[in-house]
Amino acid sequence: MRESVELVIRSIHLIAAIIWFGGVLFSTFIAMPILQRNLSSEDLLAVHNRFRTWIRLMIHVLLTTGAMVFFIVAWNNGFFAQQNGSDFKTYMLTFVAKLAAFGLMALFWGLYSSLYRRHLEVAPPDNEAHLNQSPYINIWRGLTLIAGLMVFALALLVKN
Repeated sequence: MRESVELVIRSIHLIAAIIWFGGVLFSTFIAMPILQRNLSSEDLLAVHNRFRTWIRLMIHVLLTTGAMVFFIVAWNNGFFAQQNGSDFKTYMLTFVAKLAAFGLMALFWGLYSSLYRRHLEVAPPDNEAHLNQSPYINIWRGLTLIAGLMVFALALLVKN
């Protein structure tokens, strides 16, 4: 029974990670560039807010299931009983680095999302001023993607 619960929690965590990072990639490289050519700024804002709601939900699911996975791994490997072991220190260091990269990714995505949303709210709905966005918006988007790749790389290290 314990293994089944652990598998379900890890599966939910992985699915949420795929939805979040995949959603960021999809909205960044596919959805928004295509929609920017065909929709008004009001419609773009509605689509962006819909993506934003899902991504916020996935952030909360990731934090909750990530904490559960951390304690499950620590419990199964006896880290709470022997806190001075080198395995525990390595695991904790990698886990904290992964959590920091996740925090940076969430911060960068929040800044990108807020700036892009503000840009769409200010743009007049009738013209195509929403196509001329600030380059700073794209910098936060790029930093989000780089931090996301760091999270996945550190996740592979935590797993081993």
